[in-house]
Amino acid sequence: MTTATATNWPLRTVPRAAADVWAASYPDFVAMINQTNVMPGAHATVNTWALHSRIDRDSHILDVACTTGFTSRELARLTGCTATGFDINQDSVALARYNHRTLDPALRLTYRQADGTTFQPDRTFTHIAVGAALGFFPDPPAMAKRLLGFLDHGGYLLAAPFWAPDPLPEHVAAVRRDVFGITSPMETREQALALFAGLDVLYQADHQLTVEPDDAMEHYCASTIDRTCAQAGIRDPAVRNAMTDRLRQVKQATNTLRRHQRYTVLVLRYDSRTYPARYVEQF
Repeated sequence: MTTATATNWPLRTVPRAAADVWAASYPDFVAMINQTNVMPGAHATVNTWALHSRIDRDSHILDVACTTGFTSRELARLTGCTATGFDINQDSVALARYNHRTLDPALRLTYRQADGTTFQPDRTFTHIAVGAALGFFPDPPAMAKRLLGFLDHGGYLLAAPFWAPDPLPEHVAAVRRDVFGITSPMETREQALALFAGLDVLYQADHQLTVEPDDAMEHYCASTIDRTCAQAGIRDPAVRNAMTDRLRQVKQATNTLRRHQRYTVLVLRYDSRTYPARYVEQF
């Protein structure tokens, strides 16, 4: 690896050979290319959360496993809220800060490098956005309960978990494991929603994923890698091609999973007086 030459690029190193691109872990690759890593539904999910959880300028958001900062940045753009994001990957946090400075420095955003299992914020929050990130923690049920300790009474948990109606075929499970590093079994809808038992369900909508056409994937890959090369000062065609090929592989793996996965957008309210009991019928 060699020192980056582009002005203000936050990473200490950029790949100097194609082998460096392929050797990176999946989280490191996301940071390497400054990928806009999103929850299921992307902008539509963020907008749904903002509307149905009544986020405004007085709201304080915690963005769990924030990667390069999409969720907190977009919620702040939509509503003017204050947001704090954390991620275990140091490079992803550096990119979240870089994107904040580059795209809209007036937004009230803070990013920290931290392990979610030990993270201790210095305040509580009106909203916690977890998206589909619980599956990346070693004990998702324990992490879901831990997050409630960071919520104000009457605060909102914003989630969009993946699930599958049937067990994943072995070749699909292998793609999920080999490309994204996820080794836990794919959850059913019942299992995914059980993580949030005891919270008031204010909004819930199931969604079916659609396969992205090849030309749309190619446009996405070219746009992302063009931006990365300009931001990081990468001029080596071999490195550029390797980044494009690996991102294409990621997108193809996503398409493979889309044929089998679903997701549910949730807005959940934490009532400390009743949790974890439930007294209201659901749907």
